[in-house]
Formats: sequence, structure tokens, C-alpha cells
Amino acid sequence: MSSGQVFNIQRYSMHDGEGIRTLVFLKGCPLACLWCSNPESQQIGPQLGFIESKCTGSESCNAPCVPACPVNAALYLTEQGKPCIDRTLCDDCGRCAEACPHDALKVVGREMSVSEVMAEVEKDRIFYRRSGGGVTIGGGEPMLQYDFATQLLRAAQEEYLHTALETCALVSWEHFNKAVQYTDLLYIDLKHIDSQKHKALTGQPNEVILNNLRQVLSLKSAQDVVIRVPVIPGCNDSVDNISQTAKFVAKLGFTQIELMPYHKMGVAKYAQYGMTYSLDELQATGESELQDMRDLVERFFDLKEVSGLY
Repeated sequence: MSSGQVFNIQRYSMHDGEGIRTLVFLKGCPLACLWCSNPESQQIGPQLGFIESKCTGSESCNAPCVPACPVNAALYLTEQGKPCIDRTLCDDCGRCAEACPHDALKVVGREMSVSEVMAEVEKDRIFYRRSGGGVTIGGGEPMLQYDFATQLLRAAQEEYLHTALETCALVSWEHFNKAVQYTDLLYIDLKHIDSQKHKALTGQPNEVILNNLRQVLSLKSAQDVVIRVPVIPGCNDSVDNISQTAKFVAKLGFTQIELMPYHKMGVAKYAQYGMTYSLDELQATGESELQDMRDLVERFFDLKEVSGLY
């Protein structure tokens, strides 16, 4: 069995599938969505983060992180006695994090085998059985590590666990179809129906994604697939885009579409990883506006399986 990069395993989750679930987040993503709430998931390898609020400064701990860094000038102290990471030199080795006595520095992402991940998943089997839950593989984008993700899904099904996969479906059909065969519930994101606008918002066009959507119902029943649309003010929340997206999804035969309201829960993490959040001025979508979009989407479906849950 292969191994892969995992950046979080979240137990006792009550979303992203039925019942109590364990969410396994794989690292790396081919997209760079402007509103991404998990910036630490974008890079496929380990990544050093700095939580400044936890740092007490050199006067308190003598800054052991600075001499621990093996890269010349990768860490230096500000006038306040706090470390500043030179991202052009840092190789994310994590030596400084090991030296930090306050957990202000941390490396996100570690290599795990299928058996190691499954050992964590198995800890809550009793809760899955009682609640109808299981394991959900997400990211980042799990299909960037398609072989590892497929093996995880297969291993879970072999242990009679319910499986769910969260994906943007930007992967070849050859690889996607293998993963889908071991997936009981499939969540597919559709960021924008127009390919050029999709590329402007995410860094990639959407032709591969749309092609996979056209083919996936040859493997799964419509009730086992949920199309997710993140509603981002000023980006993809126009009447035209919501209408065209709903029309496309309904014509293919899907019966479930989930509108996910914009939020800013991940904004603080950008600074931790030396990144800049470009949509800082956006405000969350109002409930009345979201309901108008739900009503609009429902017009294209015979079954009203439209929700705004997130």
C-alpha cells in the first residue's frame, strides 16, 4: 500500500456525510480559489506555519527557534523579539517548530500510510455503526493524490465502512472513475459554469470537471451525488451563473445541489503561512439572498433537493 500527505484527521464530525464521521484531509490542490478557507492545504508537501499570538517573544523564551534553523537567516527576530520567517529561504523542515516551547510554530502535513490512516478511522467504528456514519476523504483536493485516495476508500469499504469523497473533480476520468467505484457518497464542487471565469477565480479552466460530471452518473445513482456550489459575492453569485449552473446540473440528471454560503473562517490562516488573502473586503452572503438563489435553483429540478447547509 502507498502513502500520502495528510494535513488533518478530524474525528466526531457531523457534516460531510450522514452520521458521525471521521474526515481525512489530504494535502495539495490543483486549484487556487480566491476564497479558499484552507490555504495550508494547497501545497502538497509539509508547510511551516507561525501563530504569532502564541509567541511570547525572545524575552520570555530566548527564541530557541532561531538557532535551531539550519537554513542561514531563515528565521530572524523583529524589534518586538518575535521570529519572522523568510519564506524564500525556509524549506519547511520543522526544526524551529521542534524547538518552540509554546507551539507557535508548527508544520502542517505529514506522510501517512493507508494502514496508519485506517487505524485512526477505526477508533470510532462504534459511532459509525450507531449513527450510520463513516469516513470522508477531502482536502485540499484528494484526487491530486488519486492513488492514495483510492486506496483509502477501498480499504474503508473492505472494512464495511460508509465512504464519502469531496472533490473538485479536476482529474482524468481514468483516475476519477477508479476512486468513484469505492465511494458511497460523492460531493463534487462546481465553482463556475463558465470556463474562463472559472480559471480567473481558481487558476484552472473547468472542461475536465464538466466532462467528469457528464460521465459520473454512469457509475453512481443521482441520489448518491451532491453538486456543491460555493456562493461567493461578486465572483459567481450572479443570476446568470446560478441559473446556468442549475440548468446544466439538472439536465445531466443530478437531483441534489447544495449552495454553500461564503464565510471568512479561514482568513486568519493566510498570515500564518506567509500568504495574502485577496477577498478581505467581502461580506458573508445574507440568508435572504441565499434563499432567493435556492428558489432560483429549484425551478430547474423536479425534486426539490436544494439546501444551503454548510
